[in-house]
Amino acid sequence: MKKEILEILNEKDYISGEKIASRLNVSRTAVWKQINNLKKMGYKINSVKNKGYKIQSRPDKPLELEIKKDLNVKVIGKKIEYFKTLSSTNNYIKKNIDKNFIEGTIVVSDIQTKGRGRKNRFWSSKKGGLWFSVILYPNLPPNKGIFITMSASISIYQSIKEIAGINSTIKWPNDILIDKKKVCGILTEFDAEADRINYAIVGIGINVNNKVDSNLEDIATSLKEESRNKISKVELLKTIIKNFDKNYLRIKEGKYDGIRKDWLSLSKIIDKKIQVTQNKEVITGIVKDVDENGFLILDSERGEKRILSGDILYL
Repeated sequence: MKKEILEILNEKDYISGEKIASRLNVSRTAVWKQINNLKKMGYKINSVKNKGYKIQSRPDKPLELEIKKDLNVKVIGKKIEYFKTLSSTNNYIKKNIDKNFIEGTIVVSDIQTKGRGRKNRFWSSKKGGLWFSVILYPNLPPNKGIFITMSASISIYQSIKEIAGINSTIKWPNDILIDKKKVCGILTEFDAEADRINYAIVGIGINVNNKVDSNLEDIATSLKEESRNKISKVELLKTIIKNFDKNYLRIKEGKYDGIRKDWLSLSKIIDKKIQVTQNKEVITGIVKDVDENGFLILDSERGEKRILSGDILYL
């Protein structure tokens, strides 16, 4: 009923509880209770005697009521699960995978107490940032899994530019940088068999309006810091969902090369000298290409190397 009440309140300046109750075929007491529930969720709703109710402001929280408003998508964002606090949005999905999440379900939390990146590295996830995960059933062979991460990073780049007006850079394989400082990390985890991916969980963490930890200020930043403006988390997430939905559908249609070319144009990594650390092995060379399976092709002193994962240092 909350969704229906919000839709009615969006229509005009003031509307009485009696008219709302009549349209929804419920009691005025039921309307009053739902109005109070909306207030508890962060909606500021004016109540004036003999005039009724009017929305004054909406919360900048990634609530399903806000995110799904005017959202026209085919896969990503068909369902939103919002939490104030979780240990990790990726872990929540993995622990509850038997719930049979519909494809594209997003789990988002205001705070993560045990947010993590690649190699189980801790990811500070304070209030003000955007921390969420998406569950996908891509029906792809495992060697094409990297394109899911690529499509996510392209979508985030596009959305940051659209909402914050900032040109970022994609750092292979899973980071978004602004002036060489990390603003976003992507953690994609797979459950796969030899010939197919059963499911993929794409975890995305973006520093939006949160304060970056003082010990990370040399290597990390936030959209608020870079734009000098507070960024709407609701609008940013909605935009990411729309872009990710379009780019993910390209993968489902087998348009890998289009995703690869877009990713290459935004990463600006070709012909760059880099150092890659894989476990304890360090390889230095010039990036020549990214192949059809997402491998970096590196021209090193030891010949051509194909690299799928590792920590990169630009030289």
